[in-house]
Amino acid sequence: MRTLRRPGGKDAVSEMLGTLRVRTTVFCRSDMRAPWGFAVKAHGRAAFHIVLEGACWLEADGAHEAVRLERGDVAVLPRGPEHRLRSEPGTRVEWLDDILARTPPVAGRLNYGGRGARTDLICGVFALEDRQAVPLLAALPAIAVVRRSRESSRWLAPLLSLVRAEVASFEPGAESVAARIADVLLVQVLRHSAQSTNGHVFDSRVAMALRLLREEPAREWTVDSLSRAASSSRSVLAGGFQASTGMPPMRYLTRLRMAIAANELSASDSSLAAIASRVGYSSEMALSKAFSREMGVSPSEYRISARSRLIPLRRVTRPARTVERRSRLAQR
Repeated sequence: MRTLRRPGGKDAVSEMLGTLRVRTTVFCRSDMRAPWGFAVKAHGRAAFHIVLEGACWLEADGAHEAVRLERGDVAVLPRGPEHRLRSEPGTRVEWLDDILARTPPVAGRLNYGGRGARTDLICGVFALEDRQAVPLLAALPAIAVVRRSRESSRWLAPLLSLVRAEVASFEPGAESVAARIADVLLVQVLRHSAQSTNGHVFDSRVAMALRLLREEPAREWTVDSLSRAASSSRSVLAGGFQASTGMPPMRYLTRLRMAIAANELSASDSSLAAIASRVGYSSEMALSKAFSREMGVSPSEYRISARSRLIPLRRVTRPARTVERRSRLAQR
């Protein structure tokens, strides 16, 4: 079997996305009638919203202004901030958790709002593994939007048709199929954003360096040894790496090691000493210090927290007026 690959090997985007693992996908189709508005509390997981019909406005903490979404548009919020969708600017919003508690979805579809213009949405959340190893996520804006266009329609239109069909289906396995389609959608949006915002991201030497670091994270890398292995000079690789990933090579290696360690802590019962050996640290203490510095918690605290996150999030009970007050402040 021949692999699909451009001459010279993988590009840097493929290498970075190769470290991305989508663990779970939760989604809901919403049939909204104006006036309507809902708010989603910050949860740290990548969220997406697809407009199948109609239009709406999306605001997010960290974004400078509201974004109008129209039919065929896809918006991804890579860092999962608190955000609000509404039929028109200024429309009152409620917490989505409160809406779902009061009006549970029927057959996976939420019906909400008044009697005005209709907006058909598919909203979802991704739980990502090793997100620290994909600096492209951190480089994206608070709201990454792919507009329906001649260029995007080649991949966007078929994906949206499949998502629409599977979410509406009651056939066995429809939920799993829709989740896999949503995974592809996330990767496509990331690719689109990388191509739109970073002309250096396809540097083959950077791609080679990324692959080497991912395949041998425990190796005692230096910028010099990595440059030689990638057939590049130190200055050229350092400059290309910074342009492509937003950080120097050794900083990326540290983030990659922490991502691997975090995944091991959450998904396995391996000892800290064993994990340290696999990610290039000489002892438990060395890994623990680096992990605490980078992640803000100790490895043991992270392991407990990561496993507790497998429990569904508790319902948010803050009153809707709090959301309104924060939204008005954001508009000033």
